[in-house]
Amino acid sequence: MKIVADENIPYVREFFSPFGEVVTAPGRQLTSEQVRDADVLLVRSVTRVGESLLAGSKVRFVGTCTIGIDHLDTEYLRRNHIAYASAPGCNAGGVVQYVLTALTELASNWRQKRIGVIGCGNVGGRLCRALAALKVAYFAYDPFLAKADNPRMVAVEQALDCDIICVHTPYTTAGPFPTHHMIGFEQLRRLRPGSILVNAGRGGAIDNRALLAHLQADADLRVVLDVWEHEPEVNLALLEMVAIGTPHIAGYSYEGKLNGSAMVHAALTTFLGMDEMEMSRHRQRLMERLLGPEQLLPGNELNQAIRATYDIAADDRRMRDALLSSPADQVGSAFDRLRKTYPERREFSHFKIAADGPELTADLHAAGFAVHD
Repeated sequence: MKIVADENIPYVREFFSPFGEVVTAPGRQLTSEQVRDADVLLVRSVTRVGESLLAGSKVRFVGTCTIGIDHLDTEYLRRNHIAYASAPGCNAGGVVQYVLTALTELASNWRQKRIGVIGCGNVGGRLCRALAALKVAYFAYDPFLAKADNPRMVAVEQALDCDIICVHTPYTTAGPFPTHHMIGFEQLRRLRPGSILVNAGRGGAIDNRALLAHLQADADLRVVLDVWEHEPEVNLALLEMVAIGTPHIAGYSYEGKLNGSAMVHAALTTFLGMDEMEMSRHRQRLMERLLGPEQLLPGNELNQAIRATYDIAADDRRMRDALLSSPADQVGSAFDRLRKTYPERREFSHFKIAADGPELTADLHAAGFAVHD
């Protein structure tokens, strides 16, 4: 069996070589010729998978080691009897770490603010649970969920009326609730003065042109963007205006990457009808070896512990240095290079904190840290 995989899928050979030969290539430049004789295709969100890539190929299974599938032409795959799988929720812990770190940078009293969470799937739902455990006043909007799913569910207007708005939607252009430009000129004008807007979902959920115009008009709004319309071609004028800008790496934690590979490994095992127990043992041994032991960190309060795990300001500086100094025709390449060379970042779960007192212990557990006995 031949497996063609994006070269940036972590430990792709260690995970998938038990299935057959693994050949890697740059994900954004994958061609139909490269996948023609492949049985399995493994990708990330940078690869558009549909007829132009797969027509005439032997591919019968597509696995994307990402939470979303908007880069897959699922109708084409179904029509041609090509199975597909993704890794929903694999990077939720990393995105929650990203969001909470951004909030500690911009508002040290963020726990006293009202937070609106727009999109409550695997990632937004994980954030909601963390906020609830931390006793933060939050309000959630997701048109596909009801109050029975989350008693804090409100209309989108109420979520946008919060002091902090966190966007975690997929990108959709059809259906009853498309997310394309769901936050545009009108919604931006209604935001509270002094509010914070965080998008760690999909770039097109916010109209970037409207956002730039809003910020250029001296709006009292601080913006954190990890995702951008028309990636990797980032609007540099917008990058200069946001408080924190990063290259679509909110979920790029080490744990999130490993989880994505492990989840697609499990899906491929099922698809091929292989010995589930044997392959599960392989997966578990590999994960244990790659994750390693927990790391002990000092921390006297929650914000300090959060910042000790992740320097989000350094990610922002790297993005500005790389993109703002690049020629216009090389911005996209610089963006992709930042993602490809992104330094290892470990999630809260990797860190043990020597907590001083039951209150801090409870806070650390709520956020997702291990706590040192």
